Amino acid sequence: MKFHLYRAEDFAADESFIAYYLQTDDKAVTFWENWISLNPEKLDEIYNAELILAKLHLQLDEPELNEAFEKFDSFLNASNNDLELKPVKSKRLFNYTKLAAAASLLIICSAAIYFFNSTTATQAYLSYHNGYGKTAVITLEDGSKISLNSNSTLKYPQHFTNDKREVELEGEGFFEISKDKDRPFTVNTNKLKTTVLGTKFNVSAYKNSAEVSVALVEGSVAVELNDKSQKITLRPTEMISVKGTSNQLIKTNFDSNKTTAWQTGAIIFENASFDDIATKLNNAYGITIINKTGDNYWQYSGSFTKTDYVSIIQNICFAKRINYKITNNIITLVP
Repeated sequence: MKFHLYRAEDFAADESFIAYYLQTDDKAVTFWENWISLNPEKLDEIYNAELILAKLHLQLDEPELNEAFEKFDSFLNASNNDLELKPVKSKRLFNYTKLAAAASLLIICSAAIYFFNSTTATQAYLSYHNGYGKTAVITLEDGSKISLNSNSTLKYPQHFTNDKREVELEGEGFFEISKDKDRPFTVNTNKLKTTVLGTKFNVSAYKNSAEVSVALVEGSVAVELNDKSQKITLRPTEMISVKGTSNQLIKTNFDSNKTTAWQTGAIIFENASFDDIATKLNNAYGITIINKTGDNYWQYSGSFTKTDYVSIIQNICFAKRINYKITNNIITLVP
């Protein structure tokens, strides 16, 4: 089941999720608790699904209903109230008049409590992981847009603070940042820290890659090593990279069309080594390539758009005059 595609109404209509919500099936409870913990980006949809089910399954008797209203009045009158209302789950037949009143109260209380707590609670973070062969566009609350490449993860706060906007990236992303002179936007990777006010730039920081880079398309960015030993400001068409275990920033120029082509499903190799090809195809498709040709000197160039990996391998093998074998997701190149 593709639960990651579900909206709130889909969860609320799923029998297994309903059993989890009502706590009537231990297997369903275990499954959904585990699934939710692994997919924190769906917490908002889960929350809304539970509100929908609360409307259908919530039933309070008169004393409970009156007590709930009294608690809500107390919440409105007290600035430091920590009220938490939990739906009462029941298998009894519904009293629809009380059901409607109680469900409405629950939604109003939840919204009010959330608004109050959002100003005082510890910052909540969301994490979005993009699978192999996919790209995604994430829009943050400030209007900034991040195009996320395959096998990439973006961690970001549910709500930015009043003085900064900060996210973490593992993989590759293209950032289109809304201007806000009072709140700098920072992208943290395993080696680099990139800070902007509003601009467009590409960041590549895959865990399995020897190189981390920041390429500026528009505006201005300041790129700094995580140990703060070096900091450089970029202009459009300039790129900063740091390779391997080196602690040195290298500034070069780049072709923005080629660097950002992955957003259209393109994979481009330009005088690429075998390691470069293997890493890029692994991140794009999740495949492993083993070189048993005896040829370790590669300078392969080629461009592919929305192409399956077998076709790419066939083109590479044709150009290199070599053969290949496929076993599951492992491709072995042979003479």
